[in-house]
Amino acid sequence: MGKILDYDEMNDILDSLDINVIKKEKPIGYTYFGYPIDHYVYGHGKYHVIITGGTHSAEVISNVFVIRFMERLSKKEVYIDEDLYTLHFIPIVNPEGTIIVTSAIRSLIPRDISLEEEQTYFLTYYRNSYIEGDYANKYGDRDYKLQQMMFRHATPLILDDKHKELKEYLIELFQKNDLPIGCMINWSSNGRGVDLNSNIESSSFIDRVSNGEEIYANLHLNNIRRDKLGPLGCPYFKKGELEKENESLLNFYNEIKNKYDYIGSFIYHSCGNIVYYLGGAKEKNPWVNLTKEDGDDNYKVAKAYADKAGYKLDGLEIYTTMDSKLKSLFPITLLVELGGVRATPLSQFMDLDLDGSFSSFKRVYSNIIEENTLAILNALPVMLDSYNKHAI
Repeated sequence: MGKILDYDEMNDILDSLDINVIKKEKPIGYTYFGYPIDHYVYGHGKYHVIITGGTHSAEVISNVFVIRFMERLSKKEVYIDEDLYTLHFIPIVNPEGTIIVTSAIRSLIPRDISLEEEQTYFLTYYRNSYIEGDYANKYGDRDYKLQQMMFRHATPLILDDKHKELKEYLIELFQKNDLPIGCMINWSSNGRGVDLNSNIESSSFIDRVSNGEEIYANLHLNNIRRDKLGPLGCPYFKKGELEKENESLLNFYNEIKNKYDYIGSFIYHSCGNIVYYLGGAKEKNPWVNLTKEDGDDNYKVAKAYADKAGYKLDGLEIYTTMDSKLKSLFPITLLVELGGVRATPLSQFMDLDLDGSFSSFKRVYSNIIEENTLAILNALPVMLDSYNKHAI
């Protein structure tokens, strides 16, 4: 099995976990097209933690990291005190989008490819994305992109017929919104074409979309419109409507907080090698007035994580996303951007170790897995200390 995983491979690994170590619970909810948002639990301790990946489906490394972390727990390669903690895993927050983007990947990169060949695709994709980003800066053109043209045969038709309803919807969506050739590889949205992180009432450009403004993505993705349902950015299907994935996630967080001693959570995205803490809001936080203690505690946990992972710390100051709402309502929450090499979904899987190769390409994937595993272990006791300090 290669380093990158498709949706079915992800579920195969999850199904293979030792049920005596990690138990599959009922889904926290279902998507518009009926896919379960699966929930797994490790441990039975008093203190509860939530770990999620894959909000943006093109950020496949976030799914893979969470799943590989769960696998290591299952095999007892990593140990967290199961009498002290209960970990709740939502490894595939966005199953529809994950089906779309990993189907695109498999249109070019087969499962049975050698690791060496797989790496050439990852590096080529990164280089093509870099070239297109440079072209966008120099010329501002919105032509078809080299990295998209690698996946020009990835159309909705490649979806397996077991995804018939999703497939038919996407065929119509591609025609209606004239989506760029090969853009399924860039799919970050859910199956309806809504960006889950932007699907919130304070989204920074929701009024611009409502007013019909044309809004394009940046750099190597600047031929994709964010104001239309499609690969990325669009904040809603119907104005004011919360997508089922977000509704399920908010309900789940509230349930854990209300029923248990909830001490914090880890939300995984990519990329940037960044851990975000609660910074001072540039404008009033629309969700809640956070205390100085909330900010101090969040910073301490973020620093414990960043120090171990070797990541940068950055203060979240604009509260206009689903993640910022979660961080506001449940303050001891970390938003972690995995990997420092741009160009999702493939660049974070580069794992080169060649003499003379550019240092940032060396062991990108292995470092993500190892460094963030250690960072969770380092952050958990700090998270617990912060919680106990204010517990009544």
